[in-house]
Amino acid sequence: MAAMDLNKMIDRLNELIALDFDAVGAYEAAINRIDVESLRMSLRTFQQDHERHIRDLSRVVLTLGGTPTKRPDLKGFILKGFTAVTSMMGNEAALQAMRGNEELTNRTYRAALEVEWGDEARAIIERNYSDEQRHLAFIEAALRNRIWEQSTVQP
Repeated sequence: MAAMDLNKMIDRLNELIALDFDAVGAYEAAINRIDVESLRMSLRTFQQDHERHIRDLSRVVLTLGGTPTKRPDLKGFILKGFTAVTSMMGNEAALQAMRGNEELTNRTYRAALEVEWGDEARAIIERNYSDEQRHLAFIEAALRNRIWEQSTVQP
């Protein structure tokens, strides 16, 4: 594992923060396109995970003496997926776009774990990556099972 200098560490954390900001926006777009309430609730929970990632990573950036990214980078990592979500209608299309987005966040977090971090930063990145794996697994299962076609009768 290669050691990183402080500025590179801060930059790398800010890239993750920008990615999570993009994910929050992508989830908002997807939630607005999906008409299955149970699915919307799951996606809202995932969106809240990404908001927590932003808070936790921002705290580490501050601890390292840096300035955390405050909003999504306009060239955003997920902009392509986000655009796909906003331009497509329907549950399946929105979930397919979110699968692409979560594949990207999974790859990015996995790559972040290949470098040396302090204990606190590593713990947060590992926990966030674990969230990303859970999000992707859920979305893949929802697509595989065509969850939007199930008649879910709420009591």
